[in-house]
Amino acid sequence: MRWLKLLSLLFLGSAPTAAVAVDALNGRIAAITAEDWALSGLEVALEFGETLAAEIRIDLLVLPAAKLSLRDTLVTCRRFDITLEEARCRDAIFTVVLPGAGRETFSGEVSHRFTSGTTRFTLRDLPLAEGHVWLHGTASETRLDLEFRGEGLQLAALAAMGAEIDSGLGAWSAAGTASASGALALESGAVSGVSLHAELGDASVSNESGTVVAEALRARLDVTASESAAGYDFTSRFFADAGEAYVEPFYANVNEHALTFELDGFRHSAGDLEFTRFNFTQASLIEAAGTLSIRVPQSEDAETLVSGSVQLQQSSVEAIYSGLLQVFLAGTIAGSLETEGTVAGNMTFDKNALLHADLFLSSVTVNDMDQRFSVSGLEGEIHWPGPAGVVEDLKPSRLDWQSASVYAIPLQAGELVAALGGDDLRLLETLRIPAMGGALVVNRLVVKDYGKDDASGLLDATLEPVQLGQLSSAFGWPAFSGTLGGQLPMMQYNDGVLTVGGSLRANAFGGGIEFANLRLEQPFGLVPRLSGDLRLRRLDLEQLTNTFSFGLIQGRLSGDVTGLDMVSWRPVAMDLSLYTTVDDSSRKRISQRAVENLASVGGGGAAAALSSGFMKFFQEFSYTRIGLRCVLADGVCAMSGAGPAGENAFGQGYYIVKGSGLPRIDVVGYRHQVSWTELVRQLGSITASGPPVVN
Repeated sequence: MRWLKLLSLLFLGSAPTAAVAVDALNGRIAAITAEDWALSGLEVALEFGETLAAEIRIDLLVLPAAKLSLRDTLVTCRRFDITLEEARCRDAIFTVVLPGAGRETFSGEVSHRFTSGTTRFTLRDLPLAEGHVWLHGTASETRLDLEFRGEGLQLAALAAMGAEIDSGLGAWSAAGTASASGALALESGAVSGVSLHAELGDASVSNESGTVVAEALRARLDVTASESAAGYDFTSRFFADAGEAYVEPFYANVNEHALTFELDGFRHSAGDLEFTRFNFTQASLIEAAGTLSIRVPQSEDAETLVSGSVQLQQSSVEAIYSGLLQVFLAGTIAGSLETEGTVAGNMTFDKNALLHADLFLSSVTVNDMDQRFSVSGLEGEIHWPGPAGVVEDLKPSRLDWQSASVYAIPLQAGELVAALGGDDLRLLETLRIPAMGGALVVNRLVVKDYGKDDASGLLDATLEPVQLGQLSSAFGWPAFSGTLGGQLPMMQYNDGVLTVGGSLRANAFGGGIEFANLRLEQPFGLVPRLSGDLRLRRLDLEQLTNTFSFGLIQGRLSGDVTGLDMVSWRPVAMDLSLYTTVDDSSRKRISQRAVENLASVGGGGAAAALSSGFMKFFQEFSYTRIGLRCVLADGVCAMSGAGPAGENAFGQGYYIVKGSGLPRIDVVGYRHQVSWTELVRQLGSITASGPPVVN
């Protein structure tokens, strides 16, 4: 501090002599400029009495390295001692205008050794950020060593001060309290070493972009750093046991699980970071360690690049999913999950790309909040060797589970053995998944470019007959009898579309059901779309109507559904035709309740005849044929039946039931346009209640 030396020499030269009596001495220096500081408007006033006193006023003091400018600074030295070796102000009062805080007054002392050129100073109870700071420093021509301690500091006030010094800090907001202590060393205006111990209480901090947010945080931070040839070596430790913190993309709630984060490494002069050791622990939830290299972008359009390795000890799947993965998976099928269990393993990265991963799962449970899938009791190991393609000698990945479900279809325990590589998967052993009294047997499974827009796959599987009663129960339908089975040869997935080369056949209600030309778009997306055809052949109407509590109908029923198009599992288009089998020689009878229900569906007039005259005494009637057709488009069914029935006061009719014999009754429909939603509601009320509602 050359100006102190200059002032000291001035004081020595101004000391009173026996020949001349001097009571006061004043002087002014317009400006002084040094390598690391500059001042202007320096005024000095000396008073000679029983003790020597001094007053120093500085209009402007600029410290470029600290981005700090102090205006109208006043130092009152009530006791000034000066010798040939040292000048010392033992009882000083400092008045300083601090950025963001206004004019503050505090006490201290300062001394300068002429022989060594060293200046020492102490500042006591410096009011800062609504708290108090103690400073002690030693300065020479090229070096400054500073020790500090601050208590009761308000983070909001510190943020305001920081914004005054650096406009970039104005994007930060803060609240809460802090205390801090440590040391700082500067050489030639640059930081050569630093140590810091800080404690935060109920701290809330956030930046304008929301990439860093902390709420009600109670934490401790310890940092040491020293200058080296390449930059700065540093070590740091952060501990928090209350509050929440988000540093994109990491989130942690530490109210119940304390968090510890330790780092050793160095910072290159260009800004790049090398973590030679890091350790992240959150109580019993997560423990990860490893090394990382972070390349800081040199331009706005460049991205931060991360490379390194991570070793994960047995850690909570839920903590990793909610604290890290969920933000990346938002909007995907895995964007909203309930998870349990633990995972361990190791991973390597290069420039943000995953190069290798070995993961070991234990007692894992995954439940989709949208109820599309779930798995529990998941155990096993996943080996991903990197971007190389799937080859035969890759280490197999094995997963087994106790139970699972897909779209409410319950699945029993199974084991998957596959090879992973790049974005590909190849099944290595036949996969058998028992379900509903049968099983899905996957003989071949190949997936290419998983997770990409052009993903594709091939599946060759067999569905061993499953019980339709269990399937209908899973979907909340009435209990069916019979089985569903068939071949799924060459099921292929390309561009988000699943197609089946074969057909699925079911034996139910004493007849056959066949699904053909199945096509499923975005099967795990938010809006899946299913299309295909359905054929019903010779179903036993007595079994069918008893199942749905529709009213007794005897005979055989066939039907076709062509052009079926379902969006989010709701039909939006189809041509549905139901008809009694032509060559059926079995007994054909229909109950009064079934007549009423069919009449209500078609808007016919038969129901009125049942409630009057001698027809009301009969419980069953004979018929020759039954037919009903719905062509669905734009939410409306175009209705027709087993043939035209002529025209009357109700309009042009169509037969739903063509009667025969005695007593004879015809069910004729007159509604040619029916809302699909209303039709489904009406059918639902028929099967779920007793007597039908007749329209």
